[in-house]
Amino acid sequence: MSLSGSLKTMDLAELLQWIALGRKTGSLAFVKNKSRNYIYFRDGQIISSRSNEPAKQLGQFLLFQAKITETQLKRAFEIHTQSRVMLGRVLVQEGFVANEDLESALVARTREVIYDLFLWDDGYFHFAVNGYDLSDLILVKMDINALIFEGVRRKDEWARIRGVFPHNDVVLVQRPGINLKLLALTPLQKKLLFLLTLKKSISEIVLELHGSEFQVNFALFQLFSQDIIDIMEIRKPAAVADDPDAIFNQGLQLAGKGRHREAMAIFQEVLRQDPQNVQAHEQIEQAEAAICQEYYRNSIPGAGVPYFLVPETLLHRYNLTHEEGFVASRINGTWDVKSIVMLSPLREIEILQVLDKLLKMQLIALK
Repeated sequence: MSLSGSLKTMDLAELLQWIALGRKTGSLAFVKNKSRNYIYFRDGQIISSRSNEPAKQLGQFLLFQAKITETQLKRAFEIHTQSRVMLGRVLVQEGFVANEDLESALVARTREVIYDLFLWDDGYFHFAVNGYDLSDLILVKMDINALIFEGVRRKDEWARIRGVFPHNDVVLVQRPGINLKLLALTPLQKKLLFLLTLKKSISEIVLELHGSEFQVNFALFQLFSQDIIDIMEIRKPAAVADDPDAIFNQGLQLAGKGRHREAMAIFQEVLRQDPQNVQAHEQIEQAEAAICQEYYRNSIPGAGVPYFLVPETLLHRYNLTHEEGFVASRINGTWDVKSIVMLSPLREIEILQVLDKLLKMQLIALK
């Protein structure tokens, strides 16, 4: 049997227990805003997961774990595109990562996709019997009970973290007089302390590390709890503008006329009013894909190589957002647009929008 509903009425722990006790085989989909995440089951056991969020792809996860470099990931993507060999296999064949590290990362990445779902306070889920092809999945084995235990623990921790860091637009600073040499710091905490010296917000740090939002926040919270760091600034999150009050059919009409940006705004308004509207999610994905193709065709060719027209040291004068700053930091005069897209934890359309803005501001050009 299939099952659909909202996480407000049936949480993830209950769903996983229902599937495990019923020894069910199928796919469990979760939809929220632009995010789509899937967990796959066979006889009540988790065998794989998938996400459309760039930050949760294997390459980004390996970057976060410092198992590979951006240059290695770029080369692996190029080989993968040409040969269609799976990215993980390419990374091993090229000697960029050991096979045992890859297998460990695949399991850990699957866990992280599921753990993050425990932090959703709302969203739509749908369980479909069967509905997947094993050849399309990277199979793993894991204990559902252990996953539930850790997921619930993280949900509790997340509430504590958000009690101190209300959102990710928080800037932290190391307390004066702290002798770091006397402290037993994890590799992640050492990286975080360095990035804090650059006055980066939590959002910027998550992007810079290609990281897990929870793991970065949790490591910072530990440092805060030990009086090693303190809050320097809590920035006001950017206000979200209201989209036009339109109906779904108007969006379809606009999309049919090729007015994809206007259509996407309308479908986003539909989702704001009805988060479980699967058709609106699908239309947004189609609109995003069409807009990306417009960029590639008209102004930002995938093979184009962006380079700066102004000294990078002057970029701070232009009040770039942390997403814009991250994309700008990947412009080195040698990487083409497609490479920047492949290596970034941001969505493709977000990267192209940033590049388009930088081009119009005449901060960069393409060669």
